[in-house]
Amino acid sequence: MKRAINFKMKNGKSVIIRRIRGNDYDDVMKFMDKFSRDVGAIQTNQYAGQPKKDKEKSIQLYESNNNLFIGVWDGKNMVGMASVDKIRPDHPYCMGKVAGIGMMMLNKYTHNGIGKKQIQILEKWARENGVRKLWATVRHQNMASIMNLLTNGFIITGIKHDTAYINGQWLHEYFTEKNLD
Repeated sequence: MKRAINFKMKNGKSVIIRRIRGNDYDDVMKFMDKFSRDVGAIQTNQYAGQPKKDKEKSIQLYESNNNLFIGVWDGKNMVGMASVDKIRPDHPYCMGKVAGIGMMMLNKYTHNGIGKKQIQILEKWARENGVRKLWATVRHQNMASIMNLLTNGFIITGIKHDTAYINGQWLHEYFTEKNLD
C-alpha cells in the first residue's frame, strides 16, 4: 500500500485507510485496548486486560517487507486494523507463497464496507509480493466475517472444534482460504 485511501463508508461517513508504521505504535495500542473491550473482541483472540505488545517487536513487524498492517482512522482515532503475513518466507519449501490474514474493527464501524476494502487491499499486496494463497481462521459464530470472506472469494476448507470456551460455550473455528493463481 503506497498511499492513504479516503474511504467513504456505506453510511456516508469517510475514514482513512493507510499502512501502519512504527510511529503508529501508540495508536495501535489504544485501538487494541478499546477493541478488547468491544463486543467484537469475543470473535478474536483479543481480551480485556491483556498485556501491551512489545514495542520493538511490533515496530519491526509494521516495517517488515514480509507483511502489511493497515489501519482505519476516523479522524485521530484508530477504529480498525488488518494484516497479511507471509508464512515462513525464508523457508525453502514455503518461500512466503502462503500468507495469513486477520482483521479487527470496532463494532460501530462494521457493516459499512470497510472489511471488504481491507480484504481487497491485503489481496493486492499479496499478489504484488508473490503470495499465491491467502488463509484465515474465523470463529463459527462470526457470521459477518464469514460472509465477508466468502463474498471475497474465500472458501471454507475445514473446521477446528473447541478452540475457545466463552460464556459457557465451546466455539469452533473455520479454516478458509483463497487461491490467487
